[in-house]
Parts: sequence; structure tokens; C-alpha cells
Amino acid sequence: MFKDVLQKGLLLLASVLFFISSWSQGRAITGTVFDEKNAPLSGATVTVKGTTISTSTNPEGAFRLQVPGTGRILVVSFVGMQSKEVAIGSGNNLSVTLTGGTTTLNDVVVVGYGRSRRANLTTAQTSVGAKEIERTVNTTVEQAIQGRAAGVYVTQNSGQPGGGISVSIRGVSSINNATEPLYVIDGVQIQGSSSGNSSGNLAGLNPSDIEDMQILQGPSATAIYGSRGTNGVVLITTKRGKSGEARMTYGFQYNIQTPPKRFSVMNLQQYAQMQIAYKAIAGGNVRGELLDPSLLGPGTDWQGELFNNAAMQKHQLSLSGGSNNTTYYMSGEYLNQAGVAVGSGFDRYSFRVNLDTKTRYCITIGTNISFNQTNERTTKSQNDLI
Repeated sequence: MFKDVLQKGLLLLASVLFFISSWSQGRAITGTVFDEKNAPLSGATVTVKGTTISTSTNPEGAFRLQVPGTGRILVVSFVGMQSKEVAIGSGNNLSVTLTGGTTTLNDVVVVGYGRSRRANLTTAQTSVGAKEIERTVNTTVEQAIQGRAAGVYVTQNSGQPGGGISVSIRGVSSINNATEPLYVIDGVQIQGSSSGNSSGNLAGLNPSDIEDMQILQGPSATAIYGSRGTNGVVLITTKRGKSGEARMTYGFQYNIQTPPKRFSVMNLQQYAQMQIAYKAIAGGNVRGELLDPSLLGPGTDWQGELFNNAAMQKHQLSLSGGSNNTTYYMSGEYLNQAGVAVGSGFDRYSFRVNLDTKTRYCITIGTNISFNQTNERTTKSQNDLI
């Protein structure tokens, strides 16, 4: 009698344990996701709510997901459509239909001394972020803007390293006065040079220290800065520290600059023949050393002597971090750019410290300290008329 009861008890316990094990392991759920037009959605995400268990639908909109025993709801989402929560229930095959949804952009941009939502602006404004700046090699701030802002024209006035770069915003023109915009770096105003020479304060700013740039045009520029913003305003915000562990970043760039395509020019013999023919028509005496071209060699290849491949290297080291009340950002940079013209080049040493502290009276005190030194090596050229 006792033996039979014991066997039945063990059998019942085994059944319960099997049920609990099956319940905890879960089950496989399959289904199909459709859009409003009953077309299968490929790439929709299906996630067990409250977990990281998820999968994606195949080109036919079908999915298969192993759901744990505690799972009760699936969250189905797709880009551009409203997410939907579906109760699993007792069935294993689900059919889900997603409907289109609308989203509202709430980008916040810097305007003058404050911030505003982009949707509230009535005039043109362009934003350039740090990620966009890092995609290309930029030695100056103006080069970081080039090609990234609609209606902003950046012109290289000279091929010399560190040479003049002119920035002009669409709709701004002048015959006698400068058209360079006003630059505001962390609240400090710097007027662009009328000659487009970037060897001043702007040339000393490290583009890798820039968090974002806002280009203001029209009333949004003149409302804050008055007549100084007539040619537009470029608001530059440098990087700040974030609370948490200290983060150290080191970046290194090495680039080779090549001269432009060579021009096909005369050699010395051809030049002497041209001089003889020219003087025979225009009159005048030919220089004695050019009277007999047969005695001359090919001469000097001045394009090869004056231009060559040049290297540019940049070292960037930054340290950021802080606590809930105090954050810091420090960076140092060394840039060495040799020019393709022999004897030209541009060097820059820069150091920056941005420090922010929150007091107990809800007041934030910040300081920006920057030091830079630039060395621009220039060359001179002279054209002789025949």
C-alpha cells in the first residue's frame, strides 16, 4: 500500500517538474507582420517586452522567436510606423498589422546667446556636427565648413598651407566692404578678415575641438549681433566634458599632398626659337645666349624643381570626464603641414581647457582657456614678361 502511494507521488512530482521545466523554457512563436495594405514587412523587429530577446522578419514578413515562459507580450516595430504590442495568448502563430506614424523633429540649435528649436526658426540656419567634421581632413575652421553648408561659399585664395580662405554666405555681396561672416567661438566674437587671411585667430583653432557649428543668416543673425552679423554669423561651440570616468583619446593623421597636374611648357631650345621669331615680328634684339638654339640643351624643369609631394601629420590628445558637479575637457594638438611648393609650410601648436562647475545655488560657472601658436612659412614668386 505504501509502495503504491510512493510511486504515484513520485509520478505526480515528475509531472509537475516537467510542466515547470517546459513553462520556464518557453515555446517557439511564429507569425507574420503586414503593413496597412496587407503587404509583408521585411526587416520589422519583434521583441519580447521587458527582455533583450528579439528577431527580425524575413522578406516574406515571417518571423520565429523563442519566447520564455515568463513572456506575455511581443513588441513589433518598424521604421516610420507605430510600434504595436501583441499579447501572445495560447496560439503559436500570430498575424500583426502595423500602421503608419508621424514623428516630430525637436532638434535644438544654438541661436545667439541661447538655444531654440529648429522648427521655431523663420530664417535659414545650417548645422555642422563633430562627426561630419571628422570625416575629412581639415586644417582650419573654414575648411571644416566647405561643402557642408548650403549657400555658404568657401574659396581658397591661395594654395599655400595656412593661406587665406574666404567665406561668403549666399545673398551677401559688397564691392568695397568685406563679406566675411562674424565668428563667435564660445561667446567670443571674432570678425573674419577682409582679405580672407586665415593666419589669425581662426587658424589657431583646432577643428577637432569643435562640437558643432551653427551658421545663421538673415534676421536670426542681425537680431542678436546687429550690424556685425550682416554678413552672417558662424556660431562655434567647442567640446565639453561629461560626468563619468576619465576618457583619454589619441588621434593621429598622416597624409600625402600631391602637386596639381603639370602644364606642358616649352623647353629652353623651343623658348629660344620663339624669342627669335617674336623679335623678328615685334622688333628688338634677342639676348645673345639665345641666338643659336642648337647650342642649348633642354634647360631646367622648373616645375619639377619647385613642386614635390609633401607630407602632413597631426597628433591629437584629449582627456575628458568629471563628476556630477564638475566636468572638464582638455586637449592638445600638433599639426605639421609641408607645402607642395619647396620652402612653404604651416605648423600649429594648440592647447585647450574647458571647465564647468555647478554650485549649490543652481549656478554653473565655466571657463575656457586656449593657447595656440602658428608658424606659416611663405614663398614668393615673380613673373618675367617677354
